[in-house]
Amino acid sequence: MYKIKDTNVKELKAIEIQNQEEILARTKRKLDPVEAFEVIKKESDDFSKSSVKAQEADELLYRLLNRDVKGALTPTSSKKESSKKELSVEEIQIQARARARALELLELELELDLNTKSA
Repeated sequence: MYKIKDTNVKELKAIEIQNQEEILARTKRKLDPVEAFEVIKKESDDFSKSSVKAQEADELLYRLLNRDVKGALTPTSSKKESSKKELSVEEIQIQARARARALELLELELELDLNTKSA
């Protein structure tokens, strides 16, 4: 159900957040993968309850984690030999900003849900 359930803090801390300055400028907070993990864990009652928002956030955090793992395992020379269409720098930045916004929105929605439940 949840892909990041068995992820440890060390792996989360190793995630490199691109465009952290832009996230900070737009949301007044840095995106912290460890904090996002804890919010997902709390929202899903320790990954035991099905929650659409928690599962969406889980998927996004899993993608971030997987992106960093794949990047660390793939040598640079094999990237150049790849026959995939290379994206322009602008396209990559747009995609990174979209992912960052989606993650931040999900995190804020989860916090809002937690605040309304505790009130």
